[in-house]
Amino acid sequence: MKKIYMAAVFLFFFASQASASSLEAVWGDVHPLLHKAVADLEKRVDVPDSDWNPLKDDKKSLDREINSLLDECIEILGLSDMSETKQAIQNLQDESRNCREKIAELKTERLAAPSKVSKWEVWKKDAGAIDEEVAELELRIGENEKRVDELIDRLVTEMRAIGMKVDREQVETLVYSVTGSDDVQLVSVFNNVKLITAELQRLTSETDENIEMAKRYYGMHTLLLRILLNLYQHYEDKISGTYLVKIEDIIRKQQELIRKTQESIEREPAKYTMIYKTNLIAQGLTVRTARLYAEYLEKNRKRIEKARADVQDEYEVALNTYETVQGAHSLISLMRNANSMLDRLSELQTPELIVFQNTDMRNEFRKLTGMLNSGK
Repeated sequence: MKKIYMAAVFLFFFASQASASSLEAVWGDVHPLLHKAVADLEKRVDVPDSDWNPLKDDKKSLDREINSLLDECIEILGLSDMSETKQAIQNLQDESRNCREKIAELKTERLAAPSKVSKWEVWKKDAGAIDEEVAELELRIGENEKRVDELIDRLVTEMRAIGMKVDREQVETLVYSVTGSDDVQLVSVFNNVKLITAELQRLTSETDENIEMAKRYYGMHTLLLRILLNLYQHYEDKISGTYLVKIEDIIRKQQELIRKTQESIEREPAKYTMIYKTNLIAQGLTVRTARLYAEYLEKNRKRIEKARADVQDEYEVALNTYETVQGAHSLISLMRNANSMLDRLSELQTPELIVFQNTDMRNEFRKLTGMLNSGK
């Protein structure tokens, strides 16, 4: 009954004060998960750190279950207008990439295509038909690029609407970065956590010292902080353990290729020198851009590492207080402090800006993003 009452209270608040794109659309899914996680958090107080009997709960087993529930919460809290816009951009980018791959196949096919085929040879394509198909695909790529530009403008507006100080260049970098979807998820989850935390504080202050209800609200607040910790840690791990490793591998391979190209310039006939020098310029561009990419990712990793450290301190206090609380007043005070901390962290949610030396480097950055996403 209490669970139904709490859900009804939240739904009333969100329906009356939050936009449909923020919390009203997700709270119905998040609440039962948080409610179950709070129940596990409550059980966690009275169980040992570990137990030899796998059928009995201990802190480790309950932490695993809580984290599993919170991972589901992250997926739900990451839903927002921003995430939908970013996904629409991603879909258009994927379609354009497929079009480019198809164009490359068609141009290869055209080399051996006849100038004309008989009507009954329906399985064959002549050069003219291939040219028409290529033109259609190139037109679609152009239309997609225009639509992506429009959606980037929308994303800028949506980010500014929640108080983020971003310009179009920053958002464009985010959109074409390998961590773009992760960055949008971070912003969406953080914003939703802030909104819920503020409402939990209000509800706790209205419990009139009903310690059981106040503690339940505070348990949800504690787990919202843990959601941010889990999300930030996953982001850091992905950058350090996946993307930076791949970039190091790309740089290593390109440097080896540069060495071979330089040897070829000295060894091969002079008529090939200009070709090798052109290749050398392209290889050098890839290395410089990859290093710039690595710096960009490392700055974002450090930005989130700082945010995680701040949240970690608040979480440790919140968990300790949840386990020992005697009155609602102390909970309200700590939740107010946590709200202030989240306000201070808001600026750390803004992704870094990357400055490209020229258009070639910007295009190479996007090419590297494709390589990092595909695992090549």
